Amino acid sequence: MAITNFEVFATRLRDENLDVRLKQTIAHELCESLEYIQLQDYSRFVALLWPVIRDLLVKMPPIFVSSAPEQIIQRIPHSEVFRPIVQEVVTTIMSLVRIENEENAVVCLKIIYELHRMYRQVLESVALPFLSLATDIYRNTDQMLRAMDSAETPASLSTPNANLLSPSAMSPGPDTGDVAAKNLPKAMSSFKVLTEIPIIVVSIIQTNRRHADSFVTNIIPLILHMLELNPKSSMLHSDTAHQHWRSVHADLITAQSKTLSFLAFFARGFTTQLLPSQDRIARLTLQLLCLCPSEATATRKEMLIATRHIVSTGIRKAFVPLADKFLDMNVLV
Repeated sequence: MAITNFEVFATRLRDENLDVRLKQTIAHELCESLEYIQLQDYSRFVALLWPVIRDLLVKMPPIFVSSAPEQIIQRIPHSEVFRPIVQEVVTTIMSLVRIENEENAVVCLKIIYELHRMYRQVLESVALPFLSLATDIYRNTDQMLRAMDSAETPASLSTPNANLLSPSAMSPGPDTGDVAAKNLPKAMSSFKVLTEIPIIVVSIIQTNRRHADSFVTNIIPLILHMLELNPKSSMLHSDTAHQHWRSVHADLITAQSKTLSFLAFFARGFTTQLLPSQDRIARLTLQLLCLCPSEATATRKEMLIATRHIVSTGIRKAFVPLADKFLDMNVLV
């Protein structure tokens, strides 16, 4: 990409009179062009285009069909050139998680994890705001379950001209008319979004240990409650259950598996705080293994690994009365 193109992209994306769909096309072209930028040009790219991208992310209202403009940030190489703006980038996209759709929020969280992994010391100030966000998402699990239990229609609905809003349609092409678009839930009501939270929290706590005790005290009851979530049994065992519902149920099981691994992390470092709930933890671990579909082998493996970590701590005594049930082949396999 020629250096002068930076100014062209910035000018066009900043133009308030430009149609939003055209801006999406331009943003997609910019995203696709990032791999061609020379390393020495990144300082200029960041200086010219980050303020424009930030304003677009903050000022444009979220939409709830498939679209991920945040992928521009995800594709920018995280070199030292990125360091001066990394705190502003994380703060900006962290605020989007509260208002965006599920897919965009997942992209945001993946970016946050990668940036925190590379710039931990620089991002120390975002630790508490993110822990607050994580707590709020875990507080919302009852709403997630209610939305799941009431789901009677598929996620793919006919949305007029929604193809104009999806990344695959941002490049110029013939008008294909009305097509099916994937309607997405709000991020704060999504098990997929919750699934991304534990690994980021673990990274933050490992770097900012002083925030851990108060956070663990607040999050443990929410974690245990999330692990207790169980959809309507009539839906779970119905042969006619809609494919959409089955997909959302798989999202719940995956989120619970990640949350059990989350609990295992706390069991090793904060055993004392978990001891009052050890019987409940043992019962919930068994329940999750029993409910995990036999075909979900990767999820079951993750649950078993988390169980192994938990029983390697002082909580193991609570598992002894349930040992026969845990060793049942229908539970293990």
